[in-house]
Amino acid sequence: MKYPLIGITTSLAMQEGTYFSKTSYAACISQAGGIPVLLPSDESVGREGNYVKRLDGILFAGGGDMHPHFWGEEPLDGFEMGMILPQRDSFEIRLCQMAEERRLPMLGICRGIQIMAAASGGSIYQDIDTMLKRAPRVRHMQKAPDWCETHMVQLVTDTKLAAIYHAQEIMVNSFHHQSVKKVPESFRVSAKSADGVIEGIESVELPFCVGVQWHPERTAQRDQKTMVLFKTFVRYAAQYSEEKRE
Repeated sequence: MKYPLIGITTSLAMQEGTYFSKTSYAACISQAGGIPVLLPSDESVGREGNYVKRLDGILFAGGGDMHPHFWGEEPLDGFEMGMILPQRDSFEIRLCQMAEERRLPMLGICRGIQIMAAASGGSIYQDIDTMLKRAPRVRHMQKAPDWCETHMVQLVTDTKLAAIYHAQEIMVNSFHHQSVKKVPESFRVSAKSADGVIEGIESVELPFCVGVQWHPERTAQRDQKTMVLFKTFVRYAAQYSEEKRE
């Protein structure tokens, strides 16, 4: 298998003037057989087409909240909202749309699953505690270490996630206050938590386009089943690389 180039989206610290990404994203891609390439969001606006032509796959990483205007809403009050980075939002939304057009393999993690949904016409709960009726209420912003899996999610039968994990339910870690609300028509739900929060979606049209609400990159070093998710993603990217060179 060739070593496919996998783009990883990054966040931006405006005051410090630095891009940053958890090293665990690149580590998982490297260990799965890919070559990680960090994508600087603000310097990449308008260059999305150049990336999708050169990359073999894209990992949409976790991070802060998106601007709600991407799904037709204004920022609502009554809860603590994260820092919005409009440059990153614009870049990732357009990058996802152009990657979908080229049928590029994609993996979305936490914020990444929400990018996938918003880019394809879905919507996001701005705050699940105030906008989503849940009973019982699962804790989605855990106080345990980031590698600790704290709650269960149910995997939908006959989905890629169920095939990757070979299970009907798995334990995951959880660090979010937003989640997918409306699933785009080109996607289906592949995982949910006990309180109804959407934990996984996947494209019904592309070979591999999977989003998860948890952070598998933080648990993969301790759980080989989780590493299979990255290996599967990289394998599809390698196949894509071979096909585009034919």
